[in-house]
Amino acid sequence: MLQLVSVGLVIYSFFFIRTAIPALPGRIPMHFDAAGAPNGWGSPQSLWALFGAQAISCLVFLLIPYLGQAVPSAIHLGRKRLSDFREEQRPRVMAMLTDMAAYLNIVMNLFFAAILRQVVQAARQTPPQLHPVVPLVVLVICVAGIVIYYGVRFNSAAKGAKNNGAP
Repeated sequence: MLQLVSVGLVIYSFFFIRTAIPALPGRIPMHFDAAGAPNGWGSPQSLWALFGAQAISCLVFLLIPYLGQAVPSAIHLGRKRLSDFREEQRPRVMAMLTDMAAYLNIVMNLFFAAILRQVVQAARQTPPQLHPVVPLVVLVICVAGIVIYYGVRFNSAAKGAKNNGAP
């Protein structure tokens, strides 16, 4: 279900760009300095590059659980790999991994959608100005919170594996 939220946000961004492009000027700000002032310009079609980054990011997070199933040694969970957990523990750990990837995916997609909206808004105002601080701070806090929360859970599962005689 959480994965559908991410896919829905990608679809939202797609239609947002499709409806925004016709109303934008021929040259829009695409890169901003730390103060939010534009220092790089492009055509409205450049928004598709940002959308492409969002779609690729979404796909990567959607594929993480499948990679964990196919190649458990490729997934690192703190100090252990998924393959280090006993077979009977893996479904529980995989469920945590799937949830973590889904929440990170939602946060990343919300960030991309917010930045897309801000770039379009900046293109419509004079002088163009971007205010990326709030989305960036929210992104960092949310990602850190999710990683710490699931890191503790993975570590707890790993300690439980040691107590039950696993390596």
